[in-house]
Amino acid sequence: MKIFLLNIILITSSFSGCKDRPKFYEGYIYTKEKKLLTNVKICELGTINCSETDANGFFKIKKDRERISDLIVFYKNSPIDTIKTAWSQHGERISYSFIEGKKDTLFVDVK
Repeated sequence: MKIFLLNIILITSSFSGCKDRPKFYEGYIYTKEKKLLTNVKICELGTINCSETDANGFFKIKKDRERISDLIVFYKNSPIDTIKTAWSQHGERISYSFIEGKKDTLFVDVK
């Protein structure tokens, strides 16, 4: 009976530890001079899934729930930067940018 109760507790605790998968890439794009950039196009790498920054330099792109992609930033129809959305250094835990509900900021050189 004790083993049965222990198994139920372990299974229940494992479900409560599950997080919802991120649904969006989102964040702000500014110039290196810290001026907001409007109408800058951001696309998920390898797809036609894109968005543009609004009047506040903010963008939000619905993401595929099964994968994480890098993002490409376009200014005047030319790619100017790539956003690495997931990475790891020296075996550390994986870090994320622009996903998981974090509204990160990118500063780009548009010259």
